Amino acid sequence: MKHKHDRNVLPPAYEGVERQLMAVFYSGVYVTNADIVRVGKKLGLDLPLKDRIALLKHLMRHAHDNDQKPQLMQGFIEILQERADTYRQLAQAFPQAAPILGQMMQKARATAMLLQREMRSNPYE
Repeated sequence: MKHKHDRNVLPPAYEGVERQLMAVFYSGVYVTNADIVRVGKKLGLDLPLKDRIALLKHLMRHAHDNDQKPQLMQGFIEILQERADTYRQLAQAFPQAAPILGQMMQKARATAMLLQREMRSNPYE
């Protein structure tokens, strides 16, 4: 029998990903509630708009329970790539902001690469 608090406990493989995605300092991107709901829809999960961290944990638990880790990671990779493209366009339009936008673009790309590695990792390691 599962206890109610078990829903908030993530498998260890997801903990680092959660911290990376939720911190703009590390990812260079603010992942919105709507972004998380959008990824959830790709996994066949209809999520209500509420607290980002609660949504992300619910989504990660669903992906883990249904062997959908690659699809989960791909959904967030697409969001990161979209934001990196937006940063690139903004940097071209506003050259004085290019140094800051370049840093954010680099963080978004690095986070996407981290997710790609996680997507290929063995869940039993």
